[in-house]
This record gives sequence, C-alpha cells and structure tokens, in this order.
Amino acid sequence: MFRCFVHADGKLVGVGRVLADGVDCAYICDVAVMPSHQGTGLGREIVSKLLDLCRGHRKIILYAVPGKEGFYRKLGFKRMTTAMAIFDDQARAMENGYVNET
Repeated sequence: MFRCFVHADGKLVGVGRVLADGVDCAYICDVAVMPSHQGTGLGREIVSKLLDLCRGHRKIILYAVPGKEGFYRKLGFKRMTTAMAIFDDQARAMENGYVNET
C-alpha cells in the first residue's frame, strides 16, 4: 500500500514499504539503507514516513533483521510475544536468528 524510496546523487540509497489493508493491519517490511548512508538518520526518516502513512491502522507490525531491535524500539516498537513464521529454509532462519524453538 505504501512505499518510500530515497535517492542521492541519482542513486537509490534507502527504501521501505508497507503492506496494509487500509483499516486493521499495516506491516512494515524491507526497510534498507545503503551502508554509505547508515548512521545519518535516513533509516529513522524512512520509518517515520511509513508510520505517518500508516496512521489510522489499529496495529502496525514490523519485520526486522535480527540485531536491529534497539533501533526500532527507539521508534516506539515493542517485541511481540505471539509472532510466528514458517520459512522455506527453517534451519537457515534459525542460524540467522529469525526464529527459535521456543
């Protein structure tokens, strides 16, 4: 439903998107910033823009890379206790910290 693209000097340096139903659930995914632009506040700006676009949804869910939880906590996100997933390669998802046995 929503997307954000950031260009600098003619190159794509940051992206984010939201899958949403327009009422109940908005799902922020695929937020990425080129390493050359990380630490500049660009990721925060992208997520903030996406959050603004999601206003009115009853819940906003985020899928993030393991290890980035602190960044998203600063933006108001809390860890869910009920989120679950099935990956094509469950073993690799476990190795990379996306899922665990508990």
